[in-house]
Amino acid sequence: MKNTVLVFGVTGRQGGATAMHLQKAGWKVRGVSRNPKMENAKKLAAAGIEMVKGDLDDPESLKGAFTEVHGVFSVQNPWITGLKKEVEHGRRIVDMAADAGVKHLVYASAGTGDKTTGVPHFNTKVEIEESVKASGVPFTILRSASFMELMRDKDFLPPLVMWNVMPKIIGYDFPVMWISAVDVGAVTAAVFNNPKEYAGKELHLAADKKSVKECREIYRSVYGKPPKRIPAPAWLFKLMQKDLYKMFLWMLEHRERESIIEDTRKIHPDALTLEEWMKKMKEIDYPSPAAVQDF
Repeated sequence: MKNTVLVFGVTGRQGGATAMHLQKAGWKVRGVSRNPKMENAKKLAAAGIEMVKGDLDDPESLKGAFTEVHGVFSVQNPWITGLKKEVEHGRRIVDMAADAGVKHLVYASAGTGDKTTGVPHFNTKVEIEESVKASGVPFTILRSASFMELMRDKDFLPPLVMWNVMPKIIGYDFPVMWISAVDVGAVTAAVFNNPKEYAGKELHLAADKKSVKECREIYRSVYGKPPKRIPAPAWLFKLMQKDLYKMFLWMLEHRERESIIEDTRKIHPDALTLEEWMKKMKEIDYPSPAAVQDF
């Protein structure tokens, strides 16, 4: 029980990175997947991660997963489940962690921790945070800056979102804070390794600060060509993705303090700059979670 961490979202970016970094730090890792036979789940199992079948829509399927667990890493993907299910799933993990006597819960959140942003997927995370804080389980909340994966991961539609619509809304020269999902995993491992230092804290994470213009220049220098773009007007994106549109507008009014990068490097000194990350992405088969071993 002292050595096992249960990881949700293990076949995704943050969960997969967390699983691999925890394993490298000496923890036993148990990952939950609705389908342990999917490719990413099989890669993680081959890397030594214990994979168990479970579905957050079916609490009975998860009871065995919480057996003799010291810690839990909780992350939800509202783009897959929807906002209502995100809150339901996040609260379910909290309740089951409390019932199981979990000693440390790390919750991957976003935003600022309040409901004044007007960004729907930030507000739902505040609802989950409220349950985390009321549960009595020792916790750490992580609030990541924009993910570097926005620039390359096909799930984020970079030609449309990152390289076209985003700069139309915030401007090409607006400074944006960035962090890789890989480094969120490394920070999570550091948090579990030092509970006295991080329990009860809410950590804002960033490893670099670059405008979209600077990101394009780095991309060109690494790949020898500019990133692909799909032309689309901002008003059309607003109709299709109101949540992200509101987030980009919020970013214009909310500039993260510079010290966040320094604070993040105190936890994880090797956090990748954007250029370092881009070069790594060129070398390895990412976003396969098992590829985190290559870091």
